[in-house]
Amino acid sequence: MLDRWLEKKISESVDDLLKEKGVNQSSLDILPKGVRIEFPKKAGFGDLASPVAMHLATSLKMAPRAIAIELQKKLSALQEITQIEVAGPGYLNITFTLEFLHECLKNLLDTDRSPVTPVTSPKKILIEYVSANPTGPLHVGHGRGAAYGNSIARILKILGHEVTSEYYINNAGNQMDLLARSTYLAWRALQGDLSDEEKTRILPDGSSYQGSYVTEIAREIADNPNLLSEEEREHAQAGMDHSAGFLTRFSEIAEDRIMEGIRKDLMRFGIGFDRYFSEKTLHAADPVEGKTAIDRCLDEIRNFSNASSSTGLADIPDLFEEEGALWLRTTRLGDDKDRVLRKSDGNLTYYAADIAYHREKISRGHDLFIDVWGADHHGYILRMQAAMKTLNALNGTNAELKVALIQLVNLLREGKPVGMSKRSGDFVTLSDVLDEVGVDATRFLYLTRSHESSLDFDLEIAKSKSMDNPVYYVQYAHARVCNLLKQAEIRGIRVPARWTLEHLSPLVGADEKTLIMLLDRFDLVVSECGSMMEVHPLTDYLTELAGQFHRYYFHNRILSPESGGEALILARLALSSAVGRIIQLGLSLLGVSAPESM
Repeated sequence: MLDRWLEKKISESVDDLLKEKGVNQSSLDILPKGVRIEFPKKAGFGDLASPVAMHLATSLKMAPRAIAIELQKKLSALQEITQIEVAGPGYLNITFTLEFLHECLKNLLDTDRSPVTPVTSPKKILIEYVSANPTGPLHVGHGRGAAYGNSIARILKILGHEVTSEYYINNAGNQMDLLARSTYLAWRALQGDLSDEEKTRILPDGSSYQGSYVTEIAREIADNPNLLSEEEREHAQAGMDHSAGFLTRFSEIAEDRIMEGIRKDLMRFGIGFDRYFSEKTLHAADPVEGKTAIDRCLDEIRNFSNASSSTGLADIPDLFEEEGALWLRTTRLGDDKDRVLRKSDGNLTYYAADIAYHREKISRGHDLFIDVWGADHHGYILRMQAAMKTLNALNGTNAELKVALIQLVNLLREGKPVGMSKRSGDFVTLSDVLDEVGVDATRFLYLTRSHESSLDFDLEIAKSKSMDNPVYYVQYAHARVCNLLKQAEIRGIRVPARWTLEHLSPLVGADEKTLIMLLDRFDLVVSECGSMMEVHPLTDYLTELAGQFHRYYFHNRILSPESGGEALILARLALSSAVGRIIQLGLSLLGVSAPESM
């Protein structure tokens, strides 16, 4: 919060200076992104710094250093600042008074106040993530997307946004037919009467979903006669030559069981959704008019396209028919080619369903959609942005779409790639990793790098109970704080219900000042995570804070009477309590627990 306070004070000083120099502009006109505040990386350059003078040189027609000196004079009058140095070509290096830092620490210790400043203009946000096809268990890649999406949702909520989370069930299309056929093949294999010829009829191209989970579902169907009607069972026994209608039932059963497993894995991973949206609902015909949601959406876009062609909306992607197919003119937004919505044979593309889904999202009144996709969907972003432009124009809305692409996870054991899961057949499941490593380590390690970069996840490091394990390192700092407070209680040291500035006044050491400044930065880190849609700055911050506290703990005998008497003991307990609070809150935003003992 110190950075926000300083930015405001510098902005006010800049406004005063602009008036004095006869410049008919405000600081906001010249600096639309605000005054830049920096955290010096080396000691001796102040608590905070700003290059603002260099950004004002053109408007004021002055040398940056001369501007910095003018601002120095104005800011020096503030009682919260003890020193302002003009460095180099015009940097302002600002040092705060200890009393002001103690005031900031006191605010952080006030449990009635959030250490995170809410945004001034909260949005209504819908974040859709995971959305794995219901054709198999979640794999480690899905797990990374789940950890990222859930943490972003938590961060946006604490910043004051209204956030809804959603899982889109891709349960329509060829993959569901393949799942049904794979399950049926496994079911027939259990009957022991499956010829090679029949296998080819079931799976003409030979591809199928592998893994023991398919056999498990098939065995459940075999062991529970009530899952199939008598007619469905007879047709299934007769084989593909008789009737393939029973495959719909095999698809339904397989989807239900797989989604049940997915929900269970997600719940174990600490993730719940406000809504599960089924793609099937977009393909279901209305009983009255006989049209699907996709049909209605395409009709709306077609009617709008016909109307807009005469009103000059030439930059809006419109619908057109060519070669018997229906297209969206996505090239208007820079796509390399226009995209098919309905093929010449009448079949719909996935793109058509996705547009109808986002049309449905818009109808719920959200300001911002965040879609979390796998890295292989990179080429899909532009065409969805084109569709959003059309939908916004159609509905008179201004909803924004942001897409986060989750890069690959390389699962390692002592630096070597891990083999595939027996259950999935061709990938390592999230459940396997959770069984071996646990939820906390998995979530934290998933979030230690930007989602835009591939991640090496070493199982042995994740399992280790040592300071080499990042999550253990951070959690142990919190456990240390809890142990200090417990030991203080055992020794009869009374920790006040409310901390005062008098309690904090003994905190005058350089390491204590460093900790206070670092604690204060939490607000900025969370704010930047929300605006940049990144989570790894928070894991980096927590690791840095934990490291600073571990060093402070080793270099200072916090509960020792020889360290300076009861007043200093209490002050250091207050500082430790603030560390514990921020670590606990930071970990909660990552969906990671903060143990009181380890």
